Amino acid sequence: MDIKRSLAIFRLKDRISVQQLNLLFRELVKKYHPDKVRDYPDWAHERMFEINDAYETIVEWLANPLAESSEISDSSKETQNHQADDSNSEIKPLSDELEIKFRTSFNKFLDGLAIYYQYGLENHEYRQVGIRRFRFREAIRLIMEGRNELEFYRYQYPVFRIAARFARLTAADIGIAKPRFNDKSFFHKIDARLNSARRNFDDAIKEIFFPEIIPNYLKGRATVKLYTCYATFLLYMSIFVRGERRKIGILMSARYDALMELMELKARGLVSF
Repeated sequence: MDIKRSLAIFRLKDRISVQQLNLLFRELVKKYHPDKVRDYPDWAHERMFEINDAYETIVEWLANPLAESSEISDSSKETQNHQADDSNSEIKPLSDELEIKFRTSFNKFLDGLAIYYQYGLENHEYRQVGIRRFRFREAIRLIMEGRNELEFYRYQYPVFRIAARFARLTAADIGIAKPRFNDKSFFHKIDARLNSARRNFDDAIKEIFFPEIIPNYLKGRATVKLYTCYATFLLYMSIFVRGERRKIGILMSARYDALMELMELKARGLVSF
């Protein structure tokens, strides 16, 4: 794993001591170890593999006194200009044949997601009303078919794996719909904050993948709230150590991470949407 990606996983911008790194590593393990995230074992195993890989990369980087922090910014500039040497990049561009297969599968997933958002089906109450009932079934069918096709190549190609993860977590989020907790609960304000963050996250997804369905005066408003959504998801996951609330916090944090990985692939010119 390259150092830029490794530091991003640990949310670092510069050098720290190995002792500080170990503390951060233990905190990540507490959040993402499969024993702690039993509802989503595949994602937890993938996440822990990335964390371990990133940890080893950073330890090696810290042990090299000749490597300066400027390496990070230089690497970032190269990535943004698409001038980085492929031999130093962890994720290779797809062949023309695989690119066609990826586009076909991912676009099928996006077609289903577009129907889902066009008909306002993120609102659970709409899913069994009139024509929306049929549109919901159509949306789910396309989403699942696209996800399954992406899953087929996930172990061989990182681009497929990242896209399949986002599709899988999106399908899981749709399945949860709006949790109905007791309004008299002590945590009702936190629940309301989570539901608001989920709505904002959906709005950001629309802006990123389907800008044509966003009115011009609203464009750009949702994506700036993405990190605030993520902070809410992490807070929710941290407060609740078990139960349905914990499951939702984990799911939404994972979905955010998957989206960020997709956006990174797009910035590197490895996917387009």
